Amino acid sequence: MSTDTSNVTIHTPNDFITMPWRNGLGSTIELLKHQPDDSFTWRLSMADVTQDGAFSDFSGYDRCLILVSGNGITLSDDQGQSWPLEKQLDVAHFKGEDLVNAELHNGPIRDFNLMTKRQNCIATLVTSQQQNQQQTALNGDVFLLFNVQGETSFALDGQPLQELEEQHLMQLDPSAISHCYCTGDAWAGILITYI
Repeated sequence: MSTDTSNVTIHTPNDFITMPWRNGLGSTIELLKHQPDDSFTWRLSMADVTQDGAFSDFSGYDRCLILVSGNGITLSDDQGQSWPLEKQLDVAHFKGEDLVNAELHNGPIRDFNLMTKRQNCIATLVTSQQQNQQQTALNGDVFLLFNVQGETSFALDGQPLQELEEQHLMQLDPSAISHCYCTGDAWAGILITYI
């Protein structure tokens, strides 16, 4: 159940929705999306990839895929570009209309997936596995912080540190906040700016 404290909302795994892939080869755990009309502007999700295969077509979207767990996966497109994701928080960026194929290295993996509609918004991604505090300037419209694994804490401007539980998602309206300070074992921060 999500909890809301002023301009911070915490989304828990109980809030997430599981849905089938467009290509029918698996399912996605949808963490959060912004959907003002028939199509979403941005979406955060996770997926368990258990077999090699092609990615679904999401024309018009920019995609960012992060390895969360498993022995790795290599993405490759029809233009000869490849993205080997071998360790936790390795990232691949590609377009939703590209013909991208996935090849598992040695067994299933779990990934974290960000999709943004190119004509409506842009996203900046920060990932970290270091305990030292990192500062993010909140000069966008939405800030999201996902605790991938272990302990993660955040502080807004001069406020005290708050813990974010594993596999929980923090959503922030940054209109009255200038900076977020994050620290933890493995986390991903996303700043979304509407065009």
